[in-house]
Amino acid sequence: MTAPLVTIGIPAYNREDWIAQAVESALAQTWSAKEVIVADDGSTDRTREILEGFGDRITVLALPGNSGPSNARNAILAVARGEWIQWLDSDDYLFPPKIETQLREAGEPSADVLLSPSLIEQWGDSGPSPPWTAHFPDPPDPFYLWLAFWFPQIGAQIWRREALLQIGGWSPGHLVDDYELYARALQKGLRFRFTPSPGAVYRMGRSFSWTSSKMRELLPAHNRETEAMLAWLVRERRMTPQLAQAAGIGFFQRLGAYKQFDPVEADRQLSRYGEWIWPVLPSRDRRLLRLGLSYSQAARIKRLGKPWMSRAEGFFRSLRRKSAGSGSVP
Repeated sequence: MTAPLVTIGIPAYNREDWIAQAVESALAQTWSAKEVIVADDGSTDRTREILEGFGDRITVLALPGNSGPSNARNAILAVARGEWIQWLDSDDYLFPPKIETQLREAGEPSADVLLSPSLIEQWGDSGPSPPWTAHFPDPPDPFYLWLAFWFPQIGAQIWRREALLQIGGWSPGHLVDDYELYARALQKGLRFRFTPSPGAVYRMGRSFSWTSSKMRELLPAHNRETEAMLAWLVRERRMTPQLAQAAGIGFFQRLGAYKQFDPVEADRQLSRYGEWIWPVLPSRDRRLLRLGLSYSQAARIKRLGKPWMSRAEGFFRSLRRKSAGSGSVP
């Protein structure tokens, strides 16, 4: 049987520091039946020059202006010849056997989308930490993963091209275009299959990444998408206690991000989504809130400095010991 052609599609905009590694990781795939298409979305740095250095080993689509990643991906989708499409963000990379391993583990798939665990490369002030694997819950459920904000990053997936075209491709104008696409695929009944081996590296934590720079806009956009998905599940009578738990986990994860840079907004998020969040709230947060402190008040105490914080922590520890003795606090 002839091996299916896989299109590796890379949208790029002003990625002169990272684009070469992304393209090299695509070309280094051990799956021989492949084509690499990069959509340069009007870059104004050296991205285009670097891409031209790869010669005819890749196809470069020169798009006018900066139309956004969804338009760039749709441009790739329009010319792709592959039966399958491996998407890759321009600041991420693949391990050489990623595609071959994923297709082999899928066997002869009747699926439309293959999902593997993501490898997370966390960046800090001193550089990246070794990648760690974001494992699936057992058994994995794509609705649960979507609601819990645990869906594998786009590079960890492979899509059947015809299935993606049937649901309309990517939707320009959506800030969280990836999660919007996954929601549409789930609601349209596309078939998902899980493969166990990770092979796509997703970089996180860099202040200059698109996700980090757009965090204040991305978080409410994700919450709006989740509200729409929950309404759909209720309307279709597919809501379950497990999916309600997953929604709570997702809302709490985004609340956790707010706690880092806007504790006042974290308090608002708890008030708005409390019915979903409280059943999954960690005990540390429960104790804080049952003591009458809000997230914003806790952040102000922390800013007072270590001596005050140490006294406050000692006070709270003594309260917890008393409460534990009386059995009033979990």
